[in-house]
Amino acid sequence: MVYKNLIKMFSDIAVKNSDNTALLYKKSGRYLAVSYKEFEEKVNNLASGLISKGIKKGDKIALLSENRPEWAVSDFGIIHSGALTGPLYTSYPPKQIEYLLNACEAKSIIVSNLKLLEKIRAVYNNLNSIEFVITFFKPEEEYDFEVKTFDDIINTGRENLGKNKSLLDELSDRIESDDVFTIIYTSGTTGIPKGVMLTHRNILANIEAAIKVLSVSGDDRFLSFLPLCHIFERSDGQFLPIRQGCSIAYTESLATLKENMIEAKPTFVIVVPRVLEKIYEIIKQNIAKKPSYVRKLISWCFDGGLKYNKEKRKGKTSLYNKIRKNIGDKVIFKKLQMITGGRLRYFICGGAHLNKETAEFFDSAGINIVEGYGLTETSPVISVNPPDEPRFGTIGKVLSGVEVKISEDGEILTRSQCVMKGYYNDEEATEFSIDDEGWFHTGDLGFLDEDGYLTITDRKKDIIVISSGKNISPQLVEEKVLTSKYINQAVVLGHKKKFVCALIIPDFSNLKSYAEKNEITYQTIDELIGNKDIYHLIRKEIEKVSINLSDCEKIKRFTLLKKEFEIETGELTPTLKVKRKFIEEKYSDIIERMYH
Repeated sequence: MVYKNLIKMFSDIAVKNSDNTALLYKKSGRYLAVSYKEFEEKVNNLASGLISKGIKKGDKIALLSENRPEWAVSDFGIIHSGALTGPLYTSYPPKQIEYLLNACEAKSIIVSNLKLLEKIRAVYNNLNSIEFVITFFKPEEEYDFEVKTFDDIINTGRENLGKNKSLLDELSDRIESDDVFTIIYTSGTTGIPKGVMLTHRNILANIEAAIKVLSVSGDDRFLSFLPLCHIFERSDGQFLPIRQGCSIAYTESLATLKENMIEAKPTFVIVVPRVLEKIYEIIKQNIAKKPSYVRKLISWCFDGGLKYNKEKRKGKTSLYNKIRKNIGDKVIFKKLQMITGGRLRYFICGGAHLNKETAEFFDSAGINIVEGYGLTETSPVISVNPPDEPRFGTIGKVLSGVEVKISEDGEILTRSQCVMKGYYNDEEATEFSIDDEGWFHTGDLGFLDEDGYLTITDRKKDIIVISSGKNISPQLVEEKVLTSKYINQAVVLGHKKKFVCALIIPDFSNLKSYAEKNEITYQTIDELIGNKDIYHLIRKEIEKVSINLSDCEKIKRFTLLKKEFEIETGELTPTLKVKRKFIEEKYSDIIERMYH
């Protein structure tokens, strides 16, 4: 490991790249740059300011903000002050924020806007340890608790930097590799969130192993839009690029992703599968509107691109597929590549399983996807599909320095320097997850093939056992169903029941086009999903995509819902994973009707 802690890493990189761009943010219609020198000055001043406010080594400071330069400054500033960062999702309701702030015993919290400050006000009287709040803006009204602006803290830090510098230098030397620097609460797919304690060693070991797989240099630019409070974006979209002296551009919002990608011209973008699947769905819809001969040409080019890339990796290409690839580049693929800004080297994809068809589509168009696998508890990456030898449908090969083995019941176990120190104030959960030999039990089921590629089959706790005793992987069935252009979301259920059922949210754009084409009249969405012809359409789609499933895995009954599952309603985690148990409880009446 090159560096002892994240502050040593940051200081060294900042000095070596002082005049280079570190961070970019959009203001008044254009991207503005923050150099590494400015970045380091802000971090040092913030750390000094926090110390002046009484923050001590081991204190916890929560961070509630969308992605922006201040997020990175806050993170490194908190760490440099000796405190621990506690990142929170901005989508959390006030009561959940209250629970997490009390659980991690946060002494302060940094918030980015008035809406989030109001969430804090709503629960402030129930907070046990918060002493003051820091805001990225100047509130217009007085609050009955102490509020300091980010600029106030930085200015105080600058004024006291001379006095605090020796303590900051001492902290930089005194912070050990095995000291905890952050507590990240899991998103709660399987119950109450647990506070994952990650150390400097955890993150540094993980990003150094990832760098061996990806060739990342100071010329690269990362586009940041996934929530930084999630370890995937924070590690691979913040710590890794800074470790290599890269620049990081922040999107304005998810809604402006396409526009910002063109403007920022990134070489790396961290994504979850759903983002790529949405792009693929839109492209498929546009292709479907083209004349027959154009659709055939596009299909011919994509098939050629896919086969050419496979041949190229093996070192021998055919002239026929090379011609098809070249025609595709000139006629189709170049336009798709320009949508990403024209410089994209890789989409780094994780957080869930990526559909093989989607991965192959982007690969055929010359847009490289590096799919990885990991958990918050493993800092996060365990395995990565090697860029020169990807095997779509798997989650790649295990990182250097990381061990993986499959338990007798098929669970993926891992052991390395990247495995967390434990769960905060929860020894029982820690002992349950990490055994006496240091193996972390991921909760995922999977297997390693003879070439060392890892494949996930399901979550251990997600397995459905129907009344006949058959074990069914709901995620496998859902993945098949979601390949239909008429289905947007699907949740497969049926534990201890006679057969498998599903809650289906249609793709209403495609469904409405189908209704118009087939002269199906309706006044409301309820009438549309209640139409027997629409029901039969979805039934045929499910049967078509489930042809290779066993009989017990096939969906026997389903109900169409008119409203998407959302984070705000508690049905999805902030990383877009389905909360199956919550959905089972919320829609219990509808589910029971499918069994009568």
